[in-house]
Amino acid sequence: MIKIMACFLIGALTAGCNGIVKPDLSRATSDSYFLVFSGFPLPYVYMASAVQWNEDYAVTTRHTPLIPNVKYSCSTGCDLVFFQHKANGRFPSWRAPRVGERITAVGGSPYMMTTIGKGKVYPTPFINTNEQSGDLYAIHDAPLIKGMSGGPVIASDGSVVGINIGFYSTTLNDVSAHPGVNTAERMSIFVPYSIILREWGMLQAKLDDPHGTKYVSK
Repeated sequence: MIKIMACFLIGALTAGCNGIVKPDLSRATSDSYFLVFSGFPLPYVYMASAVQWNEDYAVTTRHTPLIPNVKYSCSTGCDLVFFQHKANGRFPSWRAPRVGERITAVGGSPYMMTTIGKGKVYPTPFINTNEQSGDLYAIHDAPLIKGMSGGPVIASDGSVVGINIGFYSTTLNDVSAHPGVNTAERMSIFVPYSIILREWGMLQAKLDDPHGTKYVSK
């Protein structure tokens, strides 16, 4: 743990795209997320992806403005919010990401269709200098496009291991001398399950929900 902490990467996230994503024509991942749009006073101006957390709440990125029904923002200022949203029949299983495992990044796009990118999880944590949270985000190398923020990072067993928030440009920033990511073609950043679970526990304490134990221990 000390070795990993000593090698974390610090930088600013970028919006847009960092590679070529593919449409999910099979619709195999289309039920793993849903689209959210900004509300009043700028309805439908901003769009992001979101993932159902449990029966009553979903998660998405904090940087997407004016998301309706937000009930909790990350306590440290990290890029995460919980908002009220009833599950449509079911919600995904969640777990922590594993270094080196293959993942699929999923989310919406400006073309209003599901897009996916394939990659793997890297060991180096990432600190975003655009915020003061100090939280250690996780890194994968799947491509992202605008609209995929808030979308799930899905492991090969179908579990969601985090949500996408942006990317760190390997074109504008030289990472060749940085251990852990110097072989990465691209660096996409996501909020890992551990941070989401931590913040859900804090929201549970705020809500004093009698079902909290069931939800937190999913």
